[in-house]
Amino acid sequence: MRALLLVPAFLLVGCVSSPQPTVPLPIDYRLVETSQLWADLTDATSTRQIMNIEAELGVRGETSTGAEYLGRRTSASVGVASYLRSGGSTSDRDCSDFPSTADAQRFFLWNGGPALDPHGLDRDGDGYACEFGKTLLASVSRHKSKPVPPVRLSAPRVTSDQCFTGPRGGTYTITASGNKNYGGC
Repeated sequence: MRALLLVPAFLLVGCVSSPQPTVPLPIDYRLVETSQLWADLTDATSTRQIMNIEAELGVRGETSTGAEYLGRRTSASVGVASYLRSGGSTSDRDCSDFPSTADAQRFFLWNGGPALDPHGLDRDGDGYACEFGKTLLASVSRHKSKPVPPVRLSAPRVTSDQCFTGPRGGTYTITASGNKNYGGC
C-alpha cells in the first residue's frame, strides 16, 4: 500500500508561474500617414508617444498643421536635464551619422531613449538627441501666436485752431479740455 502525501495548498502556489505582464510594442510611426500622425499628436497622452510622433514628423519635414505644431507640448523640457547620463558611450554612432536631427531623434528613441542613451546622442540628458530640441524651439517660435499689443482707444488729437461745423451750421473749436467753443472760429 502506498502512502498518500498531502501538500498544503500554500506550498503549491509558489510552483505556479504567474503570467508576465505584456509590454505593448512601440508603434512604428514610419508606417503611419502624416495626417494620422498629426491627429495622434493632438490626442497623445504620454511624453514618449509625443516624442516619437514629433521625431517622425520632423523626419518628414512637417512642422505644423492647423493649430498643432512640433514642440507645442514638449518645448519646455528642451535643455532641462531630466535623464541621468554616464560619461561616455561604447557605440559607433554619433550625430554626424544622421541626415537630420529628426533622424537622430527617431534612432535615439528606438534604441532606448529618452531613458537610455547607449550611443551618447543626448549628452545633456534633456531627452533630445543631437540637439533636436533646437528644432522644436524653432518650430514653436514660428508657430506660437505672438501677443498682440493692446489697442489704446482715444479721441483724435485736435488743436484749438481747427474749426468744425456743427449739425445746424454753427462753427466751433475744441478747447484743450475737450469742450466745444462756439465763439472761436
